[in-house]
Amino acid sequence: MQTDQLLNELSTLITSSEVAAKLAPVLARVEKNLAANSNLPQAWEPLPIEVFGTGLPSSIKSCWVFILRGGGVFGAERHPNSHQRTFVLKGSAKFETFSGTLWLPHSLASSGKSLEEQAIFIPTNTWHRITIGPGNFVSVSFHTVPAKELIEETPVNNDLSVTQQRLYHE
Repeated sequence: MQTDQLLNELSTLITSSEVAAKLAPVLARVEKNLAANSNLPQAWEPLPIEVFGTGLPSSIKSCWVFILRGGGVFGAERHPNSHQRTFVLKGSAKFETFSGTLWLPHSLASSGKSLEEQAIFIPTNTWHRITIGPGNFVSVSFHTVPAKELIEETPVNNDLSVTQQRLYHE
């Protein structure tokens, strides 16, 4: 998996007590939404970048809180207009990124001892998919485009050469 210089900086930021305190009510709201809707595989909410004060790198334009239901399997997607950096806050999952010929695994867990075990950098236009461990997977994802501009591209009938696009936040 490709390394990224901003992962350390973002990791320090999201684990600061000031940011953690601001994240807590958002996480509670997203968790409540998922719990109230048993048919939903996931719940998410964009997080105002102002939560991070002046510490956010200038290339980061949006942030999202996600809770993916335990045991879930989420198919391939990519973002043609953004780099993605995802940090696990709780739970475990196996991310896979497509190299062009095969899917490369990258396990994430909140119990991980290193940054590589707790975060992933996904370059623009890189297919990725995720399988969630037994418990819910709570994460924060950073993108290089504003929330209202983030494009999600998915394959049609699992064919990566035929795709459909939508704005992630409508």
